[in-house]
Amino acid sequence: MIEQLGEKQDFESELSRLGFRHEDFILYIGVVSSKAPGQVHYDYSVTVANVETGQQRVYHGGPRHDWVKECSRDLASGVFGKAV
Repeated sequence: MIEQLGEKQDFESELSRLGFRHEDFILYIGVVSSKAPGQVHYDYSVTVANVETGQQRVYHGGPRHDWVKECSRDLASGVFGKAV
């Protein structure tokens, strides 16, 4: 799903830009369904895990969310550890 949207590539670009190794990270995608009046809207969750530090965080994805941008801020601020 995130590959079709280009978000995986955007995430990997941010890892490179910030000096992190791609192989240290795993992404888990989950589908979250929320029902708004008159329609069903599907979003998804993205769990980003750094296998070296054990740090992980869950982000919301979908048309109203920018998980790559949020994760990039966390990467830059050290939430997932220091870059190599």
